[in-house]
Amino acid sequence: MFSESIPTPSDLDQFQNFLILGGGSSGDSSARLLSSLGKRCILADQFPERANSSLYVSVLSDNHPQEILKEIHCIIKSPGVLPNHPILEEAKKNEIPVYSEICLARIFYKGPIIGITGTDGKSTTTALTYHILKSKFPNSKMGGNIGVPFTSFCMEPLDLVVLELSSYQLEDSPNLELTSSAILNLASDHLERHKTMESYAKAKWKIQNLNNPNHKAFVSPNFLNFIKTENTNHQNLFLVGENKNYSVSLDPNQIHTPSFVYDASSFPLKGKHNLMNLCFAIALCETMDMNEKEIQNGFESFTGLPHRFKKVDNSGFQKQYQNIHFINDSKSTNLHSMLSGISGFKKGDGLFLILGGIPKSEPINPLIQRLKELNNPIWVYGKAVEVWKTELEKMDFPIHYFPDLPTLLGHLKQTIDIELENHLEKESQSLSVIFSPAGASFDLYKNFEERGNHFESILKQIFS
Repeated sequence: MFSESIPTPSDLDQFQNFLILGGGSSGDSSARLLSSLGKRCILADQFPERANSSLYVSVLSDNHPQEILKEIHCIIKSPGVLPNHPILEEAKKNEIPVYSEICLARIFYKGPIIGITGTDGKSTTTALTYHILKSKFPNSKMGGNIGVPFTSFCMEPLDLVVLELSSYQLEDSPNLELTSSAILNLASDHLERHKTMESYAKAKWKIQNLNNPNHKAFVSPNFLNFIKTENTNHQNLFLVGENKNYSVSLDPNQIHTPSFVYDASSFPLKGKHNLMNLCFAIALCETMDMNEKEIQNGFESFTGLPHRFKKVDNSGFQKQYQNIHFINDSKSTNLHSMLSGISGFKKGDGLFLILGGIPKSEPINPLIQRLKELNNPIWVYGKAVEVWKTELEKMDFPIHYFPDLPTLLGHLKQTIDIELENHLEKESQSLSVIFSPAGASFDLYKNFEERGNHFESILKQIFS
């Protein structure tokens, strides 16, 4: 059913009628590409009333697979559609080929491709890698899961493409024959689809192209625990982590590769997890023959992505609050992401940690253990109060609960004011307010962007 290898343009020539299964940005982009090639595109979607009908010869509900598949030659599947969707089951019976949007784009793009996946940090590392490479390869583009469909630019004569690839995209695709690849980490997430960590890891593992002796794959050591049946001793498979060939050191902040030692003290993004992201980005850039100076200059000018452990501009806040580090990490939608962000903090560091949203189905024990190490009050709002309260109540330090973010931040300001008053004579006292919810945003917000924007707007209201 799913394509097991990248088709050729001539393979595509034999098909005229395409079913786009699942609209959205990737489905619509696929339809635009196919229509430009003279193909007929029909959309089957859960919400046909929301479709951009101008892109399709017809728009149908996805409820009637047998009727929909009449005279369909090929299916383009959007990543959010489950692999066991009835239309796909029916397609399998009828031997109708199925391509992912990424696979469709790969048919046409012939230049170098760098691919990046992982549970957390994909977008930051993709944007950072692209930012560094742009100085040497100005005619390049970034896309994939980061928001720009690959099919929207796969026909362009580019020098280079950097793709963020989700487990959903990789699971639906054949080996994409990438130039180099990275698997940043693996933690419990998306198990409602993948069911087990081993299946989740197997989807991620499809990013590597080690059958090509020129391909270099960079992975975190913890990832290998979940793919023990695979050949992980390949000479072009490199581990990235502490005490490895590609590693991070603190005090001073440095990135070590077999070729160079990079000074990361001026890297704008804070946190050990961001240094790990930088280490992967540097490793990938070195595979494109960038030199030390080009890479160093590139990462020092990177400002990061919104809502991803990014420092809030507090220059307009009242003077007493301008030395506080306010961090917007609204993109943190699981515990692994949040715990990575605060990995550099220790007991007594003046941390105000804000958690909230809808927790995912993952063990809470790592959070409990980390909170015990920090021995620091935490602030919790929204659905997380209901889900986590029983376990958090077992802790022997204050946990503050609130129905929503504005109420929480109002009370937090009062606590900060008391803290500042108690440390008037200690100008070096450093306080950090980190908004890293570790839960999905949908209890109170449309998405993590809206949640992060609301956090920053409240800060400006009460601290200016």
